[in-house]
Amino acid sequence: MRRLSTLLTLSFALAACVGDPPAGGGDDDVDAGGDVDATPDPALLSVAGRTLDYFTDAPLDTVALATEGMTPASSDSSDATGNYELRVPPGSVFYATATRTNYRPTRSAPIRVLDQSLAMTDLTIVSVADSRRQYASLGLEPTAGRAVLFALLLRNNGTPLEGVPLADITLVDALGAPVGQGPYFFGENGDLVSNATLAVSTAYLGKARVGFLDVPPGSYTLKVNYQAGGGGGGGTPEIRTYELPVEAVADGATLAATGGGDDDMTPPPGARTFTADVHPRLQKAANGGLGCANCHTAGGTAALLQFDLPAADAHAAIIARPGVVNPPETAALSLLLTKPLYEDPPNHPNATFLTTLDPDYIVIMEWISQGAPL
Repeated sequence: MRRLSTLLTLSFALAACVGDPPAGGGDDDVDAGGDVDATPDPALLSVAGRTLDYFTDAPLDTVALATEGMTPASSDSSDATGNYELRVPPGSVFYATATRTNYRPTRSAPIRVLDQSLAMTDLTIVSVADSRRQYASLGLEPTAGRAVLFALLLRNNGTPLEGVPLADITLVDALGAPVGQGPYFFGENGDLVSNATLAVSTAYLGKARVGFLDVPPGSYTLKVNYQAGGGGGGGTPEIRTYELPVEAVADGATLAATGGGDDDMTPPPGARTFTADVHPRLQKAANGGLGCANCHTAGGTAALLQFDLPAADAHAAIIARPGVVNPPETAALSLLLTKPLYEDPPNHPNATFLTTLDPDYIVIMEWISQGAPL
């Protein structure tokens, strides 16, 4: 079964900064070594749109927004017509948290930007009354301090992901144990319905959605098995799994979405080299990379370690810098992997990999595990 890490986003390449390791060998204080890792690219981009009620799509004013996953954080409050704007560094992946009176604190699906501003990026927020109605429609009572999770089910091509049985959708903790009440699908009236009413994902008004109720605060993984390949293409169907990291907060709402990438995101395993597999990923997004060279370039905020040098020179610089690439037995501790990996609070200006299931993370991890050859 293939696993795919996915996110709600308009693009798939980001920037991150990798610098000197601290004297203790970790990655919590790289600035002590002289790197400028704490300062993001000064050329900020705009992520703008409207703040909307999740169930009615009505524009909302006075919604307070703040980013998670970057430092410094960006914030704004929506105006009388619901418009907002967040200013973020190029090549960023982050979550936006929305708060408003009589609404649950609502955490968005992750948002990614490349090297261009994003317009018409609407953010939704779940009201207390509407969330209570979801419980009532199922004959349940909400538990104080618990969260709700609503996920949009999309294929990688952006179409609704239909026909998925309830048994193929799970919300699990780090040990794989299920959490919360659910799953339940959204029905034709826009609310959650009983499992006896709807047993497979079905699109209504162009959306297929699933929800979990009474989710304890914490970090979890939403897993959705789906069938890829076969069908009209004549190939053999393959069962794959979307795996989405989700964070639940007390009395909050968490939004998520599957899809958003190529149907075969993860390159097949094999021998990796810096020249063929890693160096191209370290370039600016405009050059087909992950955007790392936005900072790691001459004159950039992380010029001490340049990624846009010729492959041999960049490789030599990376290998020479202690801690950036570890020996194979401790590959996962390499700063080239840990610094761009999403954390809250962040340990660098912005993230490249949401989880260790990110296809680019996997390729770089394989390269380091194979001895980091040129």
